[in-house]
Amino acid sequence: MKIKINELQNLIMKAMSKKYDEEYSSRMGELVMFGELSGRVSHGLVRLLVGGSILSQNPAGKVKITKITKLSSMIEGNGNPGMLVGSLACDEVMRIAKENDFGIVGTRGSHTSSGCLTYYLEKIAKENLIGIVMAESPTSTPPFGGIEPLFGTNPIAFGIPANPRPVIFDMGTTAITFGELLNAKALGKTIPKGVALDKQGNETTDPEKAMEGATLPFDKSYKGAGLSMMVEILSGTLPHSCYAGIDEDRGWGNTFMAFSPRLLSDVDEFKDRMEKMIDKIRNSKTKDESKVRIPGEKTIDTRDKNLKLKEIEIADKIYELLMEAIKHV
Repeated sequence: MKIKINELQNLIMKAMSKKYDEEYSSRMGELVMFGELSGRVSHGLVRLLVGGSILSQNPAGKVKITKITKLSSMIEGNGNPGMLVGSLACDEVMRIAKENDFGIVGTRGSHTSSGCLTYYLEKIAKENLIGIVMAESPTSTPPFGGIEPLFGTNPIAFGIPANPRPVIFDMGTTAITFGELLNAKALGKTIPKGVALDKQGNETTDPEKAMEGATLPFDKSYKGAGLSMMVEILSGTLPHSCYAGIDEDRGWGNTFMAFSPRLLSDVDEFKDRMEKMIDKIRNSKTKDESKVRIPGEKTIDTRDKNLKLKEIEIADKIYELLMEAIKHV
């Protein structure tokens, strides 16, 4: 079904109003809407409504930000949703980096997804900062050669300031995200072959069996599993959230980094060089003379297109779940 964007925004705010104040609801609402508008629906309404959702959380208190050094802060989530903790962490790391040319912020104690990392990297890069964001989550992915889940789906993303707009690379280290499993289960769909295992280590296309079993690294090799492990270390072990299934009561973790290109280069000159580089890549030779796709552009283009249309298509089932949630407000 189609729905006006402003109407959907109002419904999301209404659904969250019972548990969260206006500021917290607005921060999370922006991330939920970004997921829907950009076509990354695995990080949209499904995260508000399905499974261990935003609305199912019972936070122990407000999010707490503690300054550690001039260049770093730690954020205690206190059981709040990852999209809220991520939003506050993004603002904090930009503040530090704009004052000192470099900043790093760790988070722990959140629950549920931090949302689409592209949202954060676009914000960071638009401030003329290079950003790197990693997100750790509960165990769902085994190490290479194993079937026991020890790492999360563990996305990592980069944002680079450039002319005329930032370059963003955002990837999950697994072949399928947990949000895609949630979405498939909610809509009664199967998942692609070769992306997940059941509890016995057999390939499955059943999203529920995959959630009980394991998701596979994006390339099904030691490289994907190794990258997932690095994200686990830097966004789980380092800020001391849950890591490799250890200390599960410490919740989910993230690491946000931002730094100015002026540490090594003039910012405007760097952005000009980025423009030249992207133009050369985009127009490099292809077999059929089509343009080369630049990472991240499809996500942002889809968001911008939907904003111009002022309406969006959402699944009927998801709309029903949203209206049901509002009834209980």
